[in-house]
Amino acid sequence: MTLHIETPRLFVKSHMLANLEKFHQYENDQELLYYDDDGPDDREPETIEKTNDYLKRIIENPLDSNKIYYAIHKNEPDTFIGYGMIYFLNRHNRSCMLGIVIGEKSEWGKGYAREALTAIVTYCFNTLEVNRIGAGVYEFNERSIRLFERVGFKREGVTRQSILRRGQFYDEIQYGLLKSEW
Repeated sequence: MTLHIETPRLFVKSHMLANLEKFHQYENDQELLYYDDDGPDDREPETIEKTNDYLKRIIENPLDSNKIYYAIHKNEPDTFIGYGMIYFLNRHNRSCMLGIVIGEKSEWGKGYAREALTAIVTYCFNTLEVNRIGAGVYEFNERSIRLFERVGFKREGVTRQSILRRGQFYDEIQYGLLKSEW
């Protein structure tokens, strides 16, 4: 079983090995890592072989696990532009967390993240039958803050000084969205 969600301009679907080169580029982009990764600022770039192994593990990950990885493609033409993950999927408590990245910077500001996130939230509530979706956003990631708030997520709290970037500690803002609010 594979993930496949269609929106007016996008396909949100399972990853494919055909996306390896772009995925490798996104996984090594210092600006994307700054906003999305919790690793050290000076980490070594991943090799294409290591990215290939990681992508294969993602592809082999079953949809019924506690993590669901997805790729974001523009549908005209079918072009890989981003990715994300539904994680900490707790089927008993009907909750999960979300992450999303538009890796193709030329596509920033065009509403693709909002369109994809809206589709994923709908999938989580309707198909996965979760009641609560959470997300954590670093305080310096203003684009992601606006994205989650525009989609309807509520600011629930702050994990103080949880991320170290370029020698300074920053907070992580915790967001949540309930099915009854959707």
